Amino acid sequence: MEGLLLVDRYGANHLKPTVADTLGIVKQVTENVDGRNSRWQRHRAKRRIELITAARDAVAAHGAGISMEEIATACGTSKSVFYRYFKDKSGVQAAVGEYFVSRMRTRMVAAAHEADSFAATVHALVKEYLKSVEASADVYRFVVTAPADGDSAIEQFLDSVCQLLMDQHIRHRGEQAMPEALLQCWAASTVGMVRGAGEAWLALPDTDDKPDRPAMSQLITGWAVQGLRPDTYTTLSAEDASAQTTPQES
Repeated sequence: MEGLLLVDRYGANHLKPTVADTLGIVKQVTENVDGRNSRWQRHRAKRRIELITAARDAVAAHGAGISMEEIATACGTSKSVFYRYFKDKSGVQAAVGEYFVSRMRTRMVAAAHEADSFAATVHALVKEYLKSVEASADVYRFVVTAPADGDSAIEQFLDSVCQLLMDQHIRHRGEQAMPEALLQCWAASTVGMVRGAGEAWLALPDTDDKPDRPAMSQLITGWAVQGLRPDTYTTLSAEDASAQTTPQES
């Protein structure tokens, strides 16, 4: 039924809207508002990614010690625009860190699942880690020098690699796998060693006695699988490498 015909004090005729009319209007307004909000959120998400990748490129080009003013200038914008999305420099570092490690984690997971032995798995993870930090050394330094935060992107990444190591150990060793508590300790110590060795290697000057990346990958794999032996400087022997089916890096 149509709305009731009303006459206002000026003599104009109006139809009183029915409940159905009112609900329809509210629905239309709500959908319009929701649509605008959705478009705005998509715009902000896209703009945020653009700023993250631009900041990453600026750090790669100008070094880990770059200031926010220099990052903004290199990106063709202002600090206030960055702070609208990330609050401060540590927020930018955290966002770049999350972007950086998420891609490194994806490559490491893929490499681990392609390995056919546990030693090969460790080697694949070490190789991918060194490849990433060497290719983007300044971005890595920019990320790891962010203010300490127990829930940072780097800490979350390290935790995920520990879990990946544990899962792969169980996958390859089956019933011979270490007890879970001991395995947690081993994974944490291995990840800490690999990170420490990788960062120390990255900081070495480019001299003749600095191992190249393939050699360093083999060394770290040997330390992780066979145990630390600081009195020797050798990569895995041919016999050990054969026994562990550790792939050679090209």
